[in-house]
Amino acid sequence: EQGGAVIGHAIHIHDLICHIFGPVAAVSGVLATRVNDIETEDTAALSFEMASGALVTSSVTLGGAQDHSRLRLVFQNLTAESSTQAYAPASGDWHFAARGAVSQAKIDAVTSESSQLHEGFAGYLEDVAKALNGAPSGAVTLADGRASIELITAIYAAARTGQRIALPLSSDHALYEGWMP
Repeated sequence: EQGGAVIGHAIHIHDLICHIFGPVAAVSGVLATRVNDIETEDTAALSFEMASGALVTSSVTLGGAQDHSRLRLVFQNLTAESSTQAYAPASGDWHFAARGAVSQAKIDAVTSESSQLHEGFAGYLEDVAKALNGAPSGAVTLADGRASIELITAIYAAARTGQRIALPLSSDHALYEGWMP
């Protein structure tokens, strides 16, 4: 992998964030090895500015007493919090809280109508079946994979230089061909 917590663990959450909010326009961050005797980072404090204007913070550590992952999405009239299931917070129970002009009753009515979702291998097979039948499958594309690796590259560049890194990266970027110093 040539990386630590950011590529080995946080990549999944960052991909989900990009799926929800769209592409990252710029990233800032600090990486460190604080807990584990490893050659890569085990801790990250990251800030993303999304192309949509949304702001995202990501706190990553491999030093917690327990493995937890959590998403907390704060919108104008709604806060949504995932479960803390490690590496799969979207699969557990979510809590939706109304704020401002939206009532909790409206939020509860919408969330009570949730449909059954298939996760993991079952979800993968469902997407394959949809694609074979010509329906949009939501499958990950090569462009999605490239964007994910480009984000990680920008995170490493931001941490190494202490600068805010704009995306997309140009082909003459110092880390475009690899992350090794």
